[in-house]
Amino acid sequence: MNTTLKAKTRRLEIRVTPENKKKIERYASKCGLTTTEYVTKRALGFAPRTVLPDAFFTFYAKLCEICNYEMTPETEAKLLTLIDEIHSEILSPKKEVNELLLPQDSGP
Repeated sequence: MNTTLKAKTRRLEIRVTPENKKKIERYASKCGLTTTEYVTKRALGFAPRTVLPDAFFTFYAKLCEICNYEMTPETEAKLLTLIDEIHSEILSPKKEVNELLLPQDSGP
C-alpha cells in the first residue's frame, strides 16, 4: 500500500445542514478542489482561492489592448465600459467569491 495513502487513513466526520453542505461543495468546486481538500485546507487555516473564470482572461486581454492606446476621451469611455462589464460579469453576482477570499478567522 502507498505510504501516502497509509498516512491518510484517519476519518473525520462532521454533520452539517443540507444547505451548508451544498454551499461547501459549491465553494470547493469554485476553488477546483474536492470537498475533502477544501474542508481540510479551511480547517488548517488556509483560504483557498477561486479558479478564475475564462471571462477574466478575456477581459484582461481587452483591458491590456485598450491600455496600449493613447488615453483619449474615447479610449477612456471604452475602458470604463469594459470595467463595468467586468464588474457585472465577474464581481457583482458573486458574493460567495468574496467570502472565499477572506482569510479564515483564527481560532484556538
